[in-house]
Amino acid sequence: MELAEVYTKFRKSLFNYIYSKINNREDAEDILQNVFVKMQINIDTLYDKEKIQNWLYRITRNAIIDYYRSKGNKKSNLELTEKFPADLDEEQSSDNTKGMDKCVKGFINQLPEEYKSIIIDSELKGIPQKELSKKYDLEYVTLRSRVQRGRERIHKMFTKCCAIETDKRGNILEASLKTGCDTSCDSSCN
Repeated sequence: MELAEVYTKFRKSLFNYIYSKINNREDAEDILQNVFVKMQINIDTLYDKEKIQNWLYRITRNAIIDYYRSKGNKKSNLELTEKFPADLDEEQSSDNTKGMDKCVKGFINQLPEEYKSIIIDSELKGIPQKELSKKYDLEYVTLRSRVQRGRERIHKMFTKCCAIETDKRGNILEASLKTGCDTSCDSSCN
């Protein structure tokens, strides 16, 4: 599994877990960034790539403990469950972007056919672009270009129809439907 895939797959659940333990969004973002830096530096020491989730959890748990130690807080022995909360649901999280998955799917469905199936396979199913170039019988450069153009079209739909608030790193903090957006966007986000 490539580093970008690991980040994409585990970022949200790790952030939610960290945030549930420290209840400070900025510190949680900093801890998460440190976790992925440590992962990037030490990924070669992981012998069994299948156990990456447990390994990331250990790094995260230790980072939270270090956070409390650095604050001089005696919570360094706070209760951290021994099992990674893979099923951390949206009610437990502080995710203010609830429902955006419906928007994304709606926006993808509005894409022209030449982009729609490629974006679904690449972005939603996580199929590597090199495999997709074979599946669609396209040159890799052409496929990569279509994925990029598809992403750009979805981004334009979002900026047209959604008011998006981000933090200093570009992470979405809150999203809401803009008033006066045309009905095709309304149906995507409801």
